[in-house]
Amino acid sequence: MSNDLFLLQLGHPKISSIDVIRYGRVCDVFNDIFFKIEESIYLYIKNVPVRIRYFEDLYHNFDEILAMTWMIQKHEEGETKISLRNQIVVMEWEISWKDEEVSISIDCLAKESLYEKYAVVLNAKNKLIMSSKAFLSEWKTLLHQVLLAFEAANVEIEDGTERRKLELLQRVEAGIDGYGKLYTRPI
Repeated sequence: MSNDLFLLQLGHPKISSIDVIRYGRVCDVFNDIFFKIEESIYLYIKNVPVRIRYFEDLYHNFDEILAMTWMIQKHEEGETKISLRNQIVVMEWEISWKDEEVSISIDCLAKESLYEKYAVVLNAKNKLIMSSKAFLSEWKTLLHQVLLAFEAANVEIEDGTERRKLELLQRVEAGIDGYGKLYTRPI
C-alpha cells in the first residue's frame, strides 16, 4: 500500500483576530478567523489536486471530516459515507476499514458543466486502499492546524454540544500518531 494515493497539503493562513471571540457552533469559526482570499488546503487523490478553501469550504466540510476521523480512529472496523465539497465539485466518499486498512470509493459530481472534465478525471482515480494509520495521519495535520488557529484566535464555543465537538476534535487529534507524509522527514 502506498501513502501516495492520498496526501494533504496545508496552506499557511493568517488568523484574522486575536481578541476572544465567542461562537455558538464550531463550523462558524472558519468564516471569521480565516480571510476570504487566502491560501487553501489541497487534497491529492492519486496526484489530482482538490482545493479546499480555509474560509468557506472548511465551514461546509469540517463536521464530516471530524466524524470520519473519529469513527476510523475509534472503531477497528466499520463503514461510513461522507460528502465533501468545494466551489467546483461534490465528492461522495464511501469508506470502509478493517485490519488497519481503509478503502475509499469516491464519486465526484461537477457543480457546473465547466468542471465536468475535472470530475471525470477524479472519477477515473476514485478507488483508494491504504493503511488506516497513514490515512488518519494525513488528516491529523489539518486537525492540528485547526486547533492551533482556534487557540491563536482565542476562540470560545458557548453552546455545550458544540463545545463537546471541540473537545472531540482535541481528543481525535491527540489520538492520531504522526503527521501527513508531506510534513514528516524520512527516517
